[in-house]
Amino acid sequence: MGVLDNMKDVADLIKKAGDIELYKKIVAAEDEVRELTRENRRLEDRALELEEAVRFKDAIEFKAPFYYLKEGDQTPFCPSCWEEKEKRPVHVVLIFGHEGGRSRWDCPVCKNTFMVGKGTGQGQLVPRVQRYT
Repeated sequence: MGVLDNMKDVADLIKKAGDIELYKKIVAAEDEVRELTRENRRLEDRALELEEAVRFKDAIEFKAPFYYLKEGDQTPFCPSCWEEKEKRPVHVVLIFGHEGGRSRWDCPVCKNTFMVGKGTGQGQLVPRVQRYT
């Protein structure tokens, strides 16, 4: 039996006994326990999220201009999204690519465009004001 179940049982007993003030206090305490339980769940979820981020961080490597998984996934991740505070792993989308030439990759989240290949250095972030449409 959990804490909430115990509190409900106590509240029912107090209600039967007719002590309205004590019953109100038990109900208020029950609400507080519910809120603490929700907050605990939020914190547990956040801890799992952070643990996953740490595991992911160990599984990627930087190969200019993008981040890649060390094993398995060959689609690059957006360096802008990954290097920000939240460290979001977001795949960039190949818009066009020419063998031996330039390729364009767009991030669906931060909306940055990356030009890679001949004439662009290793990888060039195209300023948003010059975004292709």
